[in-house]
Amino acid sequence: MQPLGRLAVAAVSGSLAGALVLTGCSGSDDLRPAPPPPSTTSRGIDAASYVEDYPSSETEDYASGSMSGTASMPLAASVRGGGPAIPPIGPVTPGPLDDDTFVDAGTSGFVDTAADALSTFALDVDTGSWGVARTLLRDGYLPPPASIRVEEWVNAQPSDLPEPDGTVGVSADSTLAPSLTDGTQLVRVGVNTRAATEADRRPVNITLVVDRSGSMDIRERLGLVQSSLALLADSLRDDDTVSVVSFEDEARPILEPTPVSDTDAILAAIDELKPGGSTNLEAGLRLGYEEARTSFRADATNIVLLASDGVANVGRTGPGSLVDEIRSEGTKGIHLVTVGYGMGNYNDHLMEQLADLGDGFYSYVDDFAEAERLFRDELATSLVPVAAEARAQVEFDPDVVSSYRLVGYDNRDIADEDFDDQSVDAGELGAGHHATALYEVRLVDGVEPGAPIGTATVQWTSVEDGGTERTSTGLVAADGAPPEGGLALEAAVADLAQLLKGAAPYAERDVTLGDLAERVDELVDAGVPGAAGVAALIRLAQQGRSQPAQPEVAPPIR
Repeated sequence: MQPLGRLAVAAVSGSLAGALVLTGCSGSDDLRPAPPPPSTTSRGIDAASYVEDYPSSETEDYASGSMSGTASMPLAASVRGGGPAIPPIGPVTPGPLDDDTFVDAGTSGFVDTAADALSTFALDVDTGSWGVARTLLRDGYLPPPASIRVEEWVNAQPSDLPEPDGTVGVSADSTLAPSLTDGTQLVRVGVNTRAATEADRRPVNITLVVDRSGSMDIRERLGLVQSSLALLADSLRDDDTVSVVSFEDEARPILEPTPVSDTDAILAAIDELKPGGSTNLEAGLRLGYEEARTSFRADATNIVLLASDGVANVGRTGPGSLVDEIRSEGTKGIHLVTVGYGMGNYNDHLMEQLADLGDGFYSYVDDFAEAERLFRDELATSLVPVAAEARAQVEFDPDVVSSYRLVGYDNRDIADEDFDDQSVDAGELGAGHHATALYEVRLVDGVEPGAPIGTATVQWTSVEDGGTERTSTGLVAADGAPPEGGLALEAAVADLAQLLKGAAPYAERDVTLGDLAERVDELVDAGVPGAAGVAALIRLAQQGRSQPAQPEVAPPIR
């Protein structure tokens, strides 16, 4: 196909302004928000044609979950007895649940405040776990417990945090926790950064590392990757730069650093991405970083973006041999973003851990609409670095708080004594990012509403001057009112994630999907942004088939 054959007659509009909320929900039954207002940035590329025209097969349709009534393995009844077991129909490979890799980071319990009054963790803006769950639920399956990282579900929702006065802001709310009956209070610590506009952002220098191995030969994988790259080519500015590296058995450059204005060259590179061979992910990333170093621009945001299903079966198959290089390049201003594609033979754990090591974020793209949202509408501005090594520390007063529990962030723990040590790896925040941490708090008897109960502090390294900055806010006891608005939605999403995960202490609570449906339906009626999409997801969970047991807790990659 000639490159110009991908140019559409009508320009496809795209906006690069706004915050990164990759899979927040709209006021419709869809599970994502309404698109942002369009801008004039477009080169008229027909990005959708790559995924629409990608050759299909019966095996591919099965792997993407589109063969109705099929199952890849015996399935038990759904959560809370919500449906009968469904037997397998036939061994078609790969099914949506076949050979996926999820690693359970564990679930935190309550901490005695008198023994440990400090809670310290790295901030996280990943949303991949939410995208994986949405995909599986849409295909009729409940997400495996090990795939659920509660904070990623919460952070995928639209944010109602106030615009910060400075670069980074921290705010807090406290209410009575809606899913508990023992008077436990819910405390939200929200962190957000000032959004960047398209006019404000620096140029972008992106090195795309594309997996074109045999396992990617599916429309929802390589076809969707090609569409994603075309969306970038259609919407980035003329002064932005794109390089493309591909890998299968070996890695090789496809496109040298090229101005985005050279549309023909970029489209030719996209058309050159043909599947075949094994997966030498290590070789691909090494060559990607080599290209990124060669094309490094001091005046730009420099990114290595890995597009893959995370499978690695040639060479050294884990990120261990790359840890030092990924971390080192992150400190030098080359950040790693991982974007996952396709369920079935998918390695969620590897994609999430690589992004954490590379000072970037992890997202999951399951269809063209999500590719549009990430690659056309939000990627360039959200990649603008704002705060490096960002971490939060919450200190509760043991005189008024008897115990507390951080909901999620189980693999983002930082030792309390390392809070002030900016050399300890933490999280990174881009322009318009937001992160929410929810705590369940038990107060001693007699604490009055509005009484101080603790302090939340966020610390980070300024990208502008390399200095250490921090901001704090006080925490107070709730006045007895239930949560409202965005906090109510985040609380419901956290409860949904914990219910489906089924781990203690939440597993002992008398909460059902029906209870959550009623709570979220009230938010839909109140017009809370994102509530309708969450309500649709709960309905899918009520119909979903449960999963077999997943791997036990394993340590993160160091």
